[in-house]
Amino acid sequence: MGLTLQLSKPVIKHLIHIVDALTTKGFSGTLTDIHHWSFHPNHRTTLSHFFTKSPWDEERLLGKLQEWILRRIERLVERKNQPLFVSIDDTICQKTKPSSRATHAIQGCGWHFSHKDHQSVWGHSLVWLMVHTFTQAFPFAFRLYDKKAGRSKIDLAIEMLSSLKVEPDRPVYVLMDSWYPSQTLIEACLKKGFHVIAVN
Repeated sequence: MGLTLQLSKPVIKHLIHIVDALTTKGFSGTLTDIHHWSFHPNHRTTLSHFFTKSPWDEERLLGKLQEWILRRIERLVERKNQPLFVSIDDTICQKTKPSSRATHAIQGCGWHFSHKDHQSVWGHSLVWLMVHTFTQAFPFAFRLYDKKAGRSKIDLAIEMLSSLKVEPDRPVYVLMDSWYPSQTLIEACLKKGFHVIAVN
């Protein structure tokens, strides 16, 4: 991906430790776990400073990752003569304790209706976009849905679609469930030359 040309050596070192921890059995998502399971040589606060104060551009990193994903997926569909699929959906990262009962409330949390649980649950709601072939899938982009921000899930989906740059003659099929096919989203897909498939 050429990350070494975009990021400093200390940042690369931190990212390697983070990936080590994320892929280790027993990791539960906390900063303490990242420090423990990555065998990071420095104090845990070093990682905290990295996330909150380090001068690295996460949007630039995400852009490089998306470029790499598109190059890889387009090579796959070219070699196998397959269409490119794009999936749009959302998920809830449920938290165990609402902010009214939490000592330190987590930013961006809210009550969201869970179709799996058939009730509202407390947590983060994420809208995501996946690119894939028949056999391989790659997460391409995601956005945090915040009711207070005034942007709908449809708005977030359109924003993510706009960042998807594919070859003009490439057949692309956008897959979504029956909740998403609004007029504005379908028009955004058609404007880019994408086909739309909505399922119940």
